[in-house]
Amino acid sequence: MSKELKKDFIADVALTCFLSTGYGGTSVDDIVRAAGISKGGLYWHFKSKEDIFLYLIKKCIKEYDQELVAPFSEDCPARDKLNKYVEFYLEKVDVSMIALIKEFLMQAKDETILNKLNDLIAGSERFQIIKNVVLEAVHKGEFKPVDVEEASYAFIGMFEGIGMLWSVNQQDKLLLERTAWTALNIYLEGILNK
Repeated sequence: MSKELKKDFIADVALTCFLSTGYGGTSVDDIVRAAGISKGGLYWHFKSKEDIFLYLIKKCIKEYDQELVAPFSEDCPARDKLNKYVEFYLEKVDVSMIALIKEFLMQAKDETILNKLNDLIAGSERFQIIKNVVLEAVHKGEFKPVDVEEASYAFIGMFEGIGMLWSVNQQDKLLLERTAWTALNIYLEGILNK
């Protein structure tokens, strides 16, 4: 097995452990046992449990971003592109990953680790994709002349908040869907050029 495949294998096993017992409830020994490798084998690929978690987040963000690009490559009105974003978001939202990230943030004490996580999340393509949609819509006159960066942060922030609230309340998926579509309609009501 190549080094990258082995690294992915260890990370996938670690994710299974994290999802089963939580980030805090999973030890390196648990991951080693579940993966059927030695501690040295794990430490050959990762420096720590935090390093494994950050690798998982990076991998998830990369996969999410790759799938997100396709719906936005079409030439259609901004409203349609944002509708596609909501559809994509609702298909991909994962309460267990949101919960794991929250748990990680609550337990992480090392500012370097927290900064790495923040950089991974901030480096996601989705912000740039939404920013491009808003910028193009402003130039075409579909949207009011707004600060593109602020409008993009507002859009992403709405959905991050909705996902976070949903993960805390463990409400049904229909409520999440209704809330997401309501949020999009409110956003569009404020930004569309009428």
